[in-house]
Amino acid sequence: MKQLYITSLLAVLTIAASAQAPKVTTDTRFARGATMAFGRIASASANGGAAIKTRGFCIAENPNPTVADIVSTKTLSSSGTIYYFENLTPGTMYYMRAYATNQNGETGYGDVIKFATVPMGAITYWYNNGGSEAENKRINDALTQACNIFSNLTSIKKHYSVGYGSGTPTADCNYKDDPWMNVGPNQSYQRTGTIMHEMQHGLGVISYNTQWSKGNLRSGNGTGQWLGDRVSAFLDFWDNTTGSHLNGDTQHMWPYGVNGAHEDDGSLKTYYANAMIGQALGEDGLEHLSTTYADPCYVFTQEDDVKYYLKNESEERGLYTSYLKATPAGNLLWVAMTAAEAAQNDSVAWYVTFTPQNQYYQLRNAATGQYLTYDAGIATAAKTKPGTTEDWHLMMGRVDVGGQRGYWIIHPEANWQPHCLQANANGRTAAATFDITNSATAQRWLILTADQLETVENSALATMRKEALDVLEVVKALAAVPHQEDVAGTDSKLQAAIEALEERCKTATSPAELQDVIDEALKARTAFLQGVTPTNEPFDLTYMLTNPTVDASTAGWSETATVSQGCAEFYEKTFDFNQTVKNLPKGTYLFTVQAFQRPGSVSAAGSAKTNATVYAGTKSAKMLHITDGGQATKVGTGREKVIGGKNVPDDMTSAAAYFKRGYYLNEVLGLVGQQNGSIKVGIKTTSMPSSYWCCFDDFHLYFYGSRSIADVMAVSDVKRADEDMQAIYDLQGRRVTNPTRGLYIINGRKVIVR
Repeated sequence: MKQLYITSLLAVLTIAASAQAPKVTTDTRFARGATMAFGRIASASANGGAAIKTRGFCIAENPNPTVADIVSTKTLSSSGTIYYFENLTPGTMYYMRAYATNQNGETGYGDVIKFATVPMGAITYWYNNGGSEAENKRINDALTQACNIFSNLTSIKKHYSVGYGSGTPTADCNYKDDPWMNVGPNQSYQRTGTIMHEMQHGLGVISYNTQWSKGNLRSGNGTGQWLGDRVSAFLDFWDNTTGSHLNGDTQHMWPYGVNGAHEDDGSLKTYYANAMIGQALGEDGLEHLSTTYADPCYVFTQEDDVKYYLKNESEERGLYTSYLKATPAGNLLWVAMTAAEAAQNDSVAWYVTFTPQNQYYQLRNAATGQYLTYDAGIATAAKTKPGTTEDWHLMMGRVDVGGQRGYWIIHPEANWQPHCLQANANGRTAAATFDITNSATAQRWLILTADQLETVENSALATMRKEALDVLEVVKALAAVPHQEDVAGTDSKLQAAIEALEERCKTATSPAELQDVIDEALKARTAFLQGVTPTNEPFDLTYMLTNPTVDASTAGWSETATVSQGCAEFYEKTFDFNQTVKNLPKGTYLFTVQAFQRPGSVSAAGSAKTNATVYAGTKSAKMLHITDGGQATKVGTGREKVIGGKNVPDDMTSAAAYFKRGYYLNEVLGLVGQQNGSIKVGIKTTSMPSSYWCCFDDFHLYFYGSRSIADVMAVSDVKRADEDMQAIYDLQGRRVTNPTRGLYIINGRKVIVR
């Protein structure tokens, strides 16, 4: 009996083990086109059961696909295995997940991915059949396959006119709504991949008139990285990696750019990737057509019956304190309330739906039932059924905000300057012209679930507490600068304010309280600066400039320059690169920047030829000529040339090295004429002819209080502390060996040492 019992128990355990379904994890990354979708299996194990027999993906239009629905075991290899579906319905919401079935027939499933196929693309061509019979067949076959791949993997609509060009060495294509392509007699360029490369030029990957060359979405007009997330997300999936960026020069991209016959490997992996990168570029904001704004897509994964809450991405427009509210009259306001208050207030709650057929979203207020609508402006309106005026294109931002991404809420328009929802001052909103730059925070909105509200608010508390403490540290640093009181009691008032605000900062329990601390600290700073005058070095107010170092971008400045090697440049392009600094005390300011202009080719010489200026308010000074910072010996980094017997920088790498050593320091003194005033600072020129080059870095703003410009000019020389200086004395006449920051007598002149 005992032996029989043991044998029976083993049989039961064996049956139980064999009935165990495989354990499957779906890779959350995926790709999709109009009729195709692609996925990866992160892992699949027997999970104690029978060995896995088959694995793949299942897909359906219902939220829980199974192997009873459509399945695919088709694969291609790209740093692992990619599974894919064909013949899907364009413009349709789908759900897919990985599965594995063992030898006993038990199936395990991974998590479900929700996505929408894009509308069917329409890439077509006309060819003049101007070559030989064999050439015409190769070219037609390549054009046909390229058009089919683009049409099935993108929503792009474009017609190409193609001509055989006996004098064309390879192939070429221009950029227009109806582009022209030439294909030459070189057989290596009569293939699908190289044809797709030329088609990408017609889609905007070119050196003029698109975001490929405008500098907002690519880090440089020359070689640089594409900064859009849709392309990076695709490459992460396709190459099974993380942190991907598409690279490119003025008219090439890599990987998968097929930048020549040597890169046309004939594989579907390369061809599919090239087409889907084209789609993703459009979703990021590359101009495929002049009459259609970008490529709308399902970028915000929503559920129809979930309430969402919208916060503006700008700190000045309620990021930490406020939510978008719809009034019964249809007005849109951003109003202050806590996360707990928002969760109980349907006037700030929104239902978000999506129409796969056109890839647009609709937003309906939970309290009023009215839809967000566009009619010369943006408001809410009662609609029985939403129409085209209630369609909105959501474009995801490129900057993390408290672990979230904001979205532009754009009204679809047949141009590249559509209107979008913008938060204005004093709780108001407006329909503003779309601004694709990262600095356009007032145009982007976080879309949060109720569960995310508290998390975001807690993150906001930590961020704002640090911000408040940072502001107080700046105020204390200003107070430590040697100064004299113009208004008696200024120092004691500031000290009392700092102590009180530090205590409030520690005990604050809401973003609104911390915002009050920040506002009052800034007021205390301004009151202090209005009541004192520096006696030695000026007050350093550089922190009031937005992005003064331009190390990675030109965000915060009035226009986009090329940024590389930690500095910025304009080449053969006029500019007025500026920003306005507000809430300043009345007095004299010193604005500095390391910058030079090369007025023409490397053979040009003479500072009189420079036409760029550095300015602060109404005051300006001519920018230094490239030879003004020239050196007798090479700096040794990057490319350098000799002009007028001096070594000077000849690329951005060498320019950055010169700037790092302190060369090319430009200065201008300006005035703010009233308390709580403002000053516009920047660099500009109205003429940049052939070979004119302007390079710059490291802006600074200093405040001299009530001292006059004439008084400040008497000590206008500014030197670096490590520069060769002899005969150094402080203002009391004592010899100084190693001067710190401050005002000194050097070689008989008053000099500010920094």
